[in-house]
Amino acid sequence: MKTLEKFLDELASQDVKLWLEGQRLRCNAPEGVLTSELRTQLSNRKQEIITFLQQANLKRELKENLIKPIERNGNPPPLSFAQQRLWFIEKMALSGNAYNMPLTLNLVGKLDYVALQKSLNQIITRHETLRTTFSEINGTPLQIIQSPFELELPIIDLSGLIPSEQTTKLQQLLQQENELSFNLEVDPPIRAQLFKLGTTEHILQIILHHIASDGWSLTVLPKELSAIYTATLEEKPSPLPSLPIQYADFAVWQKNYLQGETLETQLSYWKQKLLDLPQL
Repeated sequence: MKTLEKFLDELASQDVKLWLEGQRLRCNAPEGVLTSELRTQLSNRKQEIITFLQQANLKRELKENLIKPIERNGNPPPLSFAQQRLWFIEKMALSGNAYNMPLTLNLVGKLDYVALQKSLNQIITRHETLRTTFSEINGTPLQIIQSPFELELPIIDLSGLIPSEQTTKLQQLLQQENELSFNLEVDPPIRAQLFKLGTTEHILQIILHHIASDGWSLTVLPKELSAIYTATLEEKPSPLPSLPIQYADFAVWQKNYLQGETLETQLSYWKQKLLDLPQL
């Protein structure tokens, strides 16, 4: 038996067109081409052809919907839909510090402060979203991606306190820092401070804003920071591969993808799901 690819090539050479409508196989051919023998072959291989076309359509859709890097030409990218929601809440002054995402790392062992600060700054250089502010231009909120900068890393020395006082003071200062809100139009969505508890024990507190991070980010950041810090101590370049896309690329892709028929399908689905819910 011929391979499916060879069979389909022969059909194409005779201008026989095959396509799917839902789960049904459709066929169009010039008059006289579909002989009884060819019809039998099509019937016998119908499911095989359907599976092949489904896979081909899926590959094409994945390629078309692939997130691609946008041109960095100075034009501010749009916000993603999630960022738009958070921006609206921030502009209405409804959130306070509700969308602060604190990360507290206990660092045990000899600490190289300069290497740690360099590592944090490499993280900020690596992720555009950590150096992005937000601004409205002609009523449209946009991402303003800033150039890499040096993040301040103040040190608070608590090593002179007895353990009970140290614990109380540390909790107080951690909470105090977490209660400070971000000005998203001016502040980068990250800040950090370092607490010295002893010669070989420190607490690193990093506060992120949810507009630039999520729960997954809080697991990725410590791993990347550890890898870069280790390499910095050894005077080696970062072992992390460069990022193929940034969050701004996703935001542009999302805006382009969720429109037209795709958007209508999504809206129809959720309207149907929420149809019987009581109005607020």
